[in-house]
Amino acid sequence: MRMNLKNKSIKSFSLKKVKFNAKNLFIFLISFSIFSLLLGVVFFFLMNGQDKNTVNESITNYFTIKESYDYLNLLKESILSNTFNTFLIWILGISVIGVIACIFIYFCELFSIGFSIASIFNTYSAKGIIGSLFYLVPTKICYITVLFILTFFAIKISYKIIKLCFTKEEIDIKNNIKKYFKVLLYSFIAVIAISMMNVFIDPVLINLFGKI
Repeated sequence: MRMNLKNKSIKSFSLKKVKFNAKNLFIFLISFSIFSLLLGVVFFFLMNGQDKNTVNESITNYFTIKESYDYLNLLKESILSNTFNTFLIWILGISVIGVIACIFIYFCELFSIGFSIASIFNTYSAKGIIGSLFYLVPTKICYITVLFILTFFAIKISYKIIKLCFTKEEIDIKNNIKKYFKVLLYSFIAVIAISMMNVFIDPVLINLFGKI
């Protein structure tokens, strides 16, 4: 009897403590985005010289457009990669582990972008400011925005599924899933547009950067 009362009190205490709403989630993701980007920057500068040189070579190759630039093949690869990442986050959102998994994937993507920005600065010094802008605008900024929105809704729906599984709270899960499908559709449209920008606009910006 005492154990039951204790479990109930712990359960009610934990539910009262967790204040999960759209505003708190938005603030958390904004803060987490900044943290992930900065961690990527810091990680680069903690690397040894040899590793930095290897990364710098990759950055130099990125800002060099080859004559054999295959637009259609690159577009296909970009669309496949972006749609896969989009679907992976979305499908994780309808699982119990979705909250942790989506946050981890989001962290990896933002960490990678922060790491790339730091390596661009390290490779091109002051000129790297322009290089970073060309790297971020418009493709990466749009991608981060879509990723942010998708992760936001994935965490929300995953949290509701967790509550549905472990509490007696009534949740209109069917209506939420319908809305979540719309998020997937809009995300697919957005990442296809981003892939097109990546293949057809980024090379133009890279060529402009090379002439500076």
